Amino acid sequence: MKQFSQRPISPPIQLSGVWEMDSVEQADGILGGTSEGFVYRRDGHPNAHDLAAQLVSLHQTEHGIVTAQGMSALAAACLSLLNPKDTVVLAQPLYGKTSYLVKEELHRWGIQWIDVDATNLVEWDKAFAQNPRLAIVETITNPRMSVPDLQSICDRAHASPSAPCLVLVDNTFATPAICQPARFGADLVMESLSKFACGHGDVMLGFLGGSSQVWGRIRGVISAFGLASSPLDCWLTQRGLETLEVRMEKASSTAMEIAARFANHPRIRILDYPGLSSHPNHLVARNQFGNRFGNMLSIHIHGGVAAANEFISNIRETIPFCPSLGDTRTTLSHPASTSHRSCSPEQQEKLGIDGGSIRLSVGLENTSLLINSLQTGLDNMTSAM
Repeated sequence: MKQFSQRPISPPIQLSGVWEMDSVEQADGILGGTSEGFVYRRDGHPNAHDLAAQLVSLHQTEHGIVTAQGMSALAAACLSLLNPKDTVVLAQPLYGKTSYLVKEELHRWGIQWIDVDATNLVEWDKAFAQNPRLAIVETITNPRMSVPDLQSICDRAHASPSAPCLVLVDNTFATPAICQPARFGADLVMESLSKFACGHGDVMLGFLGGSSQVWGRIRGVISAFGLASSPLDCWLTQRGLETLEVRMEKASSTAMEIAARFANHPRIRILDYPGLSSHPNHLVARNQFGNRFGNMLSIHIHGGVAAANEFISNIRETIPFCPSLGDTRTTLSHPASTSHRSCSPEQQEKLGIDGGSIRLSVGLENTSLLINSLQTGLDNMTSAM
């Protein structure tokens, strides 16, 4: 009988924690990095290898690795590149846990920081004049949806030949379907794959990609600190990546319609969405993203936390309060009590966050149904404005 070579169209899940070696030489070569293969899951496994290769291609980076979660990717970059007394530039507003990592945990190890307005190039120039080692910036900031000029920031960061600053871009809100920060000069790009890349709310995973210039210690640090990924989560994320493009197309289109519909609603004090021509960074966003602006938007309701609570209660049957993002279903979050709870009231005010701030992660539902739900939720509010 004639034999045919067959391959599964879906990659298999390989849950093994360790691999059998044929010889001492083989083990030495794999662990020494002179030959390819797998020995122990902490140092790499097939599902992570395949997923990383896909993400390297999508992000257009030279190297890439999958980590246990997004914060693991950020931690790996910091642990690999920073030394005591180094300074980190934090482009605010950032995800609250990012600021916490630098200001609380890394500060105990002698790391200093400088806060800058992510879209204020004058503040960036002042920060770079202090010779920082690393700058952390988000493609679309959390939760105000401002859009930093990545090319200008990277050009400034790299301008000093004696002490260039490395730029790490958190691309979680945009995904490579909307933006590839390496094209604008980013040295490192990270992403929480738990969000849009997977898209189904059932994994915890991160990605870190970068250039050869910065990659030397990263893989070893991820192994030493135990930041490696799960094969099942990698497999689920590979499945999600197959529909990333169409999901982001649909969700971005719906978010644009919602933003246009509610930008001037009397109950809403401010609506943040970079796709609106009235957004202060709209032209930068168009240059970096093209004609898609993501599925994330924020509304700031008159009346503070009491009004936010009433609105959340009004729409909870159709849009649940879920402090994450990137699912197929539309969800909302309350930054002041979740992602930015570690910030003081004064810090929240400086970032433009208050008790009435609500962040929406737009999903794949029927656009008209979502708009009707939001309209009903706002129109049925009784709290004072």
